[in-house]
Amino acid sequence: MNTIADRHISPTFHGVEEVDDRRYYLIGDARLLSCTTVTGVIAKDALLRYAANQAVAAVFAELPSIVIASRTKPCGNTGRRCDHDNTTRCDNCACRECKACIARWLSERHIEHSARRADEGTRTHDVIEWWSYHGQIKPYDADIAPYVKAFEAFVAEYGLTPESFLASEALVINKGAGYAGTTDGVIRFRADATPAAAKLVSRVTQIQAKRAVKLGLTVDLLVDFKTREGEGPKFYPEQALQLTGYRHAPVIRIKGDDVDHPMLPTDGGMLIQLRPDGVTPRLAVTTERTYRRGFLYALGLTKWLIEEGAAAVSSHTFVLPETVAARARKAAKQSAAEPAPAAA
Repeated sequence: MNTIADRHISPTFHGVEEVDDRRYYLIGDARLLSCTTVTGVIAKDALLRYAANQAVAAVFAELPSIVIASRTKPCGNTGRRCDHDNTTRCDNCACRECKACIARWLSERHIEHSARRADEGTRTHDVIEWWSYHGQIKPYDADIAPYVKAFEAFVAEYGLTPESFLASEALVINKGAGYAGTTDGVIRFRADATPAAAKLVSRVTQIQAKRAVKLGLTVDLLVDFKTREGEGPKFYPEQALQLTGYRHAPVIRIKGDDVDHPMLPTDGGMLIQLRPDGVTPRLAVTTERTYRRGFLYALGLTKWLIEEGAAAVSSHTFVLPETVAARARKAAKQSAAEPAPAAA
């Protein structure tokens, strides 16, 4: 059997559970928070602006319908969710034309767009994973063509081959800390592959590029591919925390055998942003300090919010002590409810 370093790695686990916008990996008897759920605890102003912009764009695009809706009384069914599909209408369906329905549609506009973007990202990652196994770009939909082209440009710029991927879409596990996640992979960059690769190796090793090429140096980086619809690179601190959680997980799993292996050693982490106007690789700080002072703090806050947050402001947390009379009445009721002893 080949060693773990000689094989591609893909995720295998017992399941994923979604609860209130939180994701858990179900691995054996463990229920582990996903890394993306952990980093989701960080407030993201950009997402708020994105949601507002989506609503504003929809208002201008559908202005005549919105004016009519503003004069239409609520149908009363706006909040209902029928079991049938969208092609069927019934008396309980939301009318989608009244003021309340249009207001709800505007407020949830960003959810529809976010779902579309997530689907595009998933399909782009599938193309990348296929290439890492077969060295070919499999057929893909036209809507993700810009991201696939950006990936091909990245591969060419850094002289990568399928063998450069030491891991692809790998499941990482940290049962001790209580989290798991799926990293896009670990890539080995060779200084002698291209000038861009030489500069990258030089940045990571702090050895001049020419000398790095002469010595045949390589660096192994844990990577995460991000698709961005807008132009120009844009990165966020929580993306570094996500990489950090992946990199510091002690266990990685190979597809098909459910056997835990030690995490591959890496020299750092890198975000690779794929956009219609190009690709931007960006090294990210994924050190032990970032793990302890950043990721683990976010993990602790996430757990507290889930397990204790609601109780912290609940009226039931601090109850009034029972009076002697109340305890006596409760005891009398319990005694009266008990069945009488059977006759001898």
